[in-house]
Amino acid sequence: MSKKKEKPDDEARQRASTLAALLKEKPKRGRPSRNVSRQNVYVALAKSQKKQMKQLAGLLADQISRADISDLAISVLSARLEALRRAVADRNREMPEGITDLESLYLLWDLPLPTSDEQEPNWTSIRVSPQQVIELGRAHGTLNAVFGANRSQTFSLALSLLEQLIEDHPLIQQYATVEDLRKHIIALHG
Repeated sequence: MSKKKEKPDDEARQRASTLAALLKEKPKRGRPSRNVSRQNVYVALAKSQKKQMKQLAGLLADQISRADISDLAISVLSARLEALRRAVADRNREMPEGITDLESLYLLWDLPLPTSDEQEPNWTSIRVSPQQVIELGRAHGTLNAVFGANRSQTFSLALSLLEQLIEDHPLIQQYATVEDLRKHIIALHG
């Protein structure tokens, strides 16, 4: 009275696997997935800064896209701030003497001061890797406590530092991945 289950014939099994294969190969809509999912961070950027991000991406290797510029800029800022911390490690300070505002930090690093069009930016979101979100938060916390700088000013400083790095080190274009470039940035300022 007990009937054994019949095994599906080859045709039915092949049909199921073909259907599964078709479903797997179906292209997905939207942004392509990344190894590490990125988070939105809202900053106010001027049109010239958005154009600057696109230009910086064009100066780097083809594998590095405009979306990676935010991560790289934050990496440069973190490395530079860490170098400042090490420079004043024996004193009870976060910044060297004479650095009293954000503009003097620009001058210390030989960066051009923000222009007037950067004073009226629009809010936008940048996509940043989770580790870079943490580093941006640290940098923003430091600059906010010392100078009262907001997150947008902190990110603008990071963009200026990245632009300076690319101008000063043209061999940086040889690094094809963001991770290799990040390691090189840390080694430069380490």
